[in-house]
Amino acid sequence: MVKDLGKNNISSGYAVFLPAISNFYVRKVSQHYAGTTDMFPPERIPQGFEHGLDGLNILDKDKGYVYYSHGLYSAGHAELDLEKTKIEDGMIVNRNREETVLVGDSGGYQIGTGAWKLDWSSFYDKEGDWAKTRHGIMAWLEEYCDYSMTLDIPGWACLPQYRDKNGIKNWDECVDKTIFNHEYFINNRTPGKTKFLNTLHGSNWDTSEKWYEKVKHFNDKSVYGDRAFEGYAMAGDHAGDAELLLRRLIRLRDDGLLGQADQSDVWIHTLGISVLPWGAMLTAIQRQLRKHVNPNITISFDAASPYITASKGLAYDYPDLNGNAWSYKTKKLNWRQDISNDKQPWLYEGEIGSRLNMRDINYMQPGMLNRNKKEAKSSWDSLSYILIQAHNAEYHIRGMQDAIRRFDHEYEMLHDKLDINNMNLGKTNVLSDVVPDRVLYFAKFVEKLFDPETKDPMQMLGDFKAFLRKCEGSRVQNISTTPDFMEFEESNVKTEEFVEAVKGKKKEYEEPEGIAELFG
Repeated sequence: MVKDLGKNNISSGYAVFLPAISNFYVRKVSQHYAGTTDMFPPERIPQGFEHGLDGLNILDKDKGYVYYSHGLYSAGHAELDLEKTKIEDGMIVNRNREETVLVGDSGGYQIGTGAWKLDWSSFYDKEGDWAKTRHGIMAWLEEYCDYSMTLDIPGWACLPQYRDKNGIKNWDECVDKTIFNHEYFINNRTPGKTKFLNTLHGSNWDTSEKWYEKVKHFNDKSVYGDRAFEGYAMAGDHAGDAELLLRRLIRLRDDGLLGQADQSDVWIHTLGISVLPWGAMLTAIQRQLRKHVNPNITISFDAASPYITASKGLAYDYPDLNGNAWSYKTKKLNWRQDISNDKQPWLYEGEIGSRLNMRDINYMQPGMLNRNKKEAKSSWDSLSYILIQAHNAEYHIRGMQDAIRRFDHEYEMLHDKLDINNMNLGKTNVLSDVVPDRVLYFAKFVEKLFDPETKDPMQMLGDFKAFLRKCEGSRVQNISTTPDFMEFEESNVKTEEFVEAVKGKKKEYEEPEGIAELFG
């Protein structure tokens, strides 16, 4: 029987965690499913996989070893040809739309970093690189996603390390080009095919307000009717800066842009949040918005951490959910050919781990040739990474669900004892043995903040600034350009080191088969 890990999202009113599914994972599983590759011969498939690699499709309720009804995938990684994508991204595009929800990222990150090689001189042209890409992204999102982020040019794209790659000279240009993309989507979308999320940037309240004032009208139904955008994607420091996020939500509420009048479906996505406390905190915010503003508001958040950690040779251990800790844990695995014959069960339990033995991970034996017809230097091949990614995704989802469940119980039990005007926040918990005190106080704080009887919520946010700083997540960037995707206790190998190893600039690491594709 398939275990549905996402059922609490709906039934218990949790904020919705979205695994940002790796394109490496999607491509290999999809191509194998379609029979277009001989990457994984029958003898390579783990014997415990009763559905073969089809069972690695996390969006498949019938065959998935782990089923999770919600996910995120980026058009920046997708094959934009609508026919080719059915094979290349089949796991995503061929999902059951009645049983799953997919949020599509627009590829703004790939554009901002210059990973997509585009002719920026053609940005405003009706033909050329940009016109083709802009249309292709919109068409792909409309065809395959339930909710989709608008095509933004991130505010950080103007920083010196990216200017030469993307042609952006300053922050104003980021906004202006984003507005141009928004207007294209508004004028050319097919209402009802997907619901678009207006992407909001800002590293502080000043830049957040400037961006918001320039783009907020795109969600106004009195201006655009059924072509208006249906929700918001909280980018920049909105994702991780509790005060900034709450200020923005208050402004959206006061401007009547959260669907409170017609109680329409409004989806709010916060980008790149992996830390456990924020799952509970966003759940607390969602419940207050549903209670006081609009019962049809959904807050979601995503993380690529399960897939990134596997690329670093790290596997998730079960998270620490005691007291003040609440952190994910990872362990560094070995690329050892001397254990490639080990038939012992793999190190971890779970729907994925219980189906594996050590040989399934450490498959390549001395003398075996990899796909490049060279003798393998490592016991890992491409499927090893995919299996670890699947395990990591399962543990990440389970950990997040368990954390929110613990918060639910403790908040109900301690609700009347929580006094936000007399908080005692030290290095150790005072209130709870299983939930960080700051998370419980945060829930009580937002309960008061969104109460219609609170006369000046913006002043309240200022009064509690010091407390809200203690609640910051892992993605507060300020001048940073690359999100810090995770806070883990054991993570001794950095991505940059692996990249350097892959490029041959460091000799202390041997390159496992398939590692280059993970960074493609």
